[in-house]
Amino acid sequence: MQCNKNSPYFPCGFHIRAKIRENTYHFIIKGSTSFEKWGKFRKSLHKFRYVILMLLSPNKSEWSKLKMKKVGYFFYTFVPLLAVEAIQTIALFFMMGMGMFGQGFVGKLAFPSANVSDRLEKTFTSVNFNMMIMVIYALITIAIFSMWYYARYEGNFLPSPKKTFNPMMLAAIVILVPGTQFAANFIANLTGYIRPDWLQQYNELFETSGITDTTFVTVLYSVILAPICEELIFRGVTMRCARKALPFALANLIQAALFGLFHLNWIQGIYAFALGIVLGYVCERGGSIYYSIGLHLLFNLWGTLSGFFPDPGNSVVIFVIVIAVTIVSLVVGFVLFNKGRRKLPINSTGI
Repeated sequence: MQCNKNSPYFPCGFHIRAKIRENTYHFIIKGSTSFEKWGKFRKSLHKFRYVILMLLSPNKSEWSKLKMKKVGYFFYTFVPLLAVEAIQTIALFFMMGMGMFGQGFVGKLAFPSANVSDRLEKTFTSVNFNMMIMVIYALITIAIFSMWYYARYEGNFLPSPKKTFNPMMLAAIVILVPGTQFAANFIANLTGYIRPDWLQQYNELFETSGITDTTFVTVLYSVILAPICEELIFRGVTMRCARKALPFALANLIQAALFGLFHLNWIQGIYAFALGIVLGYVCERGGSIYYSIGLHLLFNLWGTLSGFFPDPGNSVVIFVIVIAVTIVSLVVGFVLFNKGRRKLPINSTGI
């Protein structure tokens, strides 16, 4: 092996050691019985070797470019949340304009003697008005972020079922629902017990938003539109962008924190942070955003239908049963999900 003096990697002996490691590595891979396990090891080793070569290189321009690129991706991670806030503002002003036109101009022509200010106040403070703002915001966000996510990261709206979905993983998603729901309720109750003022603000927010009213519009938004919208924002664009700058553990924590911040109240924000970690893990490990959408959809469906369930009371027996169901659901769900993931083709990755 000849040493190239113009090589950015110094010194000549480093080339020899790298070649020895490469030969040793291929020997280990050849003797491995688990291709998937050593395939991941191979990717990690290549990344590690690339970083070492860059660190030992006298030419620091390549390393500086890599660091600046990662810093850029890190700050770009916060752009989706800012874009969502802008979309919500646009939806709010659009609905206010429509309300002023309908109740002000048209209403004045139809009912000349009516008090326009009273009609506008009733319109802007009504539950239906708030729900229509949320529906319009969700539809706009789904349209924008689906194009953003699939054009930049995924490239395919309909992934191959054989490479993406597994019956064992789908069953695991269903099993995880009661565990995540009970855990979220426990976190919310514990937070409300520690800070009663946060719980009061949380209850007032839900009463004024109209989410507690079980109507077609609220079910449409809570069960279908909101899960799709939020998964595209956080487990889609946000986490994929963060993964370009950070390892998965940190990227998952960042997108979960932004997911909690997005809800704009402490009670919901804290348990949304915990739920976001689970959704991020399911999305990354499952190799598809459809898994996190499914879990989020079922989670919201449970919460919407929970109002029809009888009150179990505050007995110790019920509390112990709920804790046991929560633990069993989470453990069995994650074990089954990971077991099903190993049955998928090796190259079926990418959320």
